[in-house]
Amino acid sequence: MLDEKIFFSQVIQGHLTAALAEEKSVRRPGADIEGLHRMRVALRRLRSALSDLKDVMPYRQLERPLEGVKSLLGILGHARDMDTKIAFLISLVATPGAKPYAAGIREIIDELTEDRAEVQPKIQKTVDRVRREKVFRLIEKIHPDLEAADITLDEWAKNRITVRLEKMLRWEPYVKKPRREKELHQMRIAAKNLRYALENFTPLYGSTLHPYAKAATDLQAALGQVHSYDVWLGLLGILRASAGRSNRFSEALRFLRRECEAARAKAYTDFVELWQAQKRARLWAELDRFADA
Repeated sequence: MLDEKIFFSQVIQGHLTAALAEEKSVRRPGADIEGLHRMRVALRRLRSALSDLKDVMPYRQLERPLEGVKSLLGILGHARDMDTKIAFLISLVATPGAKPYAAGIREIIDELTEDRAEVQPKIQKTVDRVRREKVFRLIEKIHPDLEAADITLDEWAKNRITVRLEKMLRWEPYVKKPRREKELHQMRIAAKNLRYALENFTPLYGSTLHPYAKAATDLQAALGQVHSYDVWLGLLGILRASAGRSNRFSEALRFLRRECEAARAKAYTDFVELWQAQKRARLWAELDRFADA
């Protein structure tokens, strides 16, 4: 078992370093969308690691770091959503089936691109504020003392795995309810948090956790596809309700709605099949036994 100081340094500082490595590219106008994505993922892993410390550290030591990370994740998530939508439309407009609607799709791309440009200064402002508040320095000073909390590193890690797993399984009753969008979205978030916890604890348990981390990643991705089309359909409804649109814009919206509804149905079917396969393999029951040992 690793010494707890080495473990926390390896996990927390590692995620912080990965996030800060992308700071310059994220600040620039026309930011590299993959650099933004890498920073966001590193910050999500960092947030997960910090959140898992709430039971073994005074919350006052975690409050400002968590608030700073969450504010960055909020604006980066907004930008990432817009980046992926623009990239999706650019790819779609080049397909043969979209050819009759290409002009309208390009109008939608132009509108989303303008909206995305308005987000960039907000990213820079948020990063500057987090810097002023010395959030990153506070994170560097976090060194939990599990001995003082009267818990071993192994006990703490397995407790966090149990909690994350239970939160995900809580949403199982909604797996076969395709229109329960909010609940399926919450299951996706819970799967993502379980994945990050398992990845964070890899230095402790090595390859033992790999099958479960992969399963959580697969589940998160499958539910992510469902959620992405739910978001798309919501956005298309907003755009359709707005006034002053050209006929080709409206026709493109109708085309996109048909495409998204069909893709959403397939994504949901794929998710249910994945979940059933994972249940047959008893992956989550095995992980529960591991955490209980």
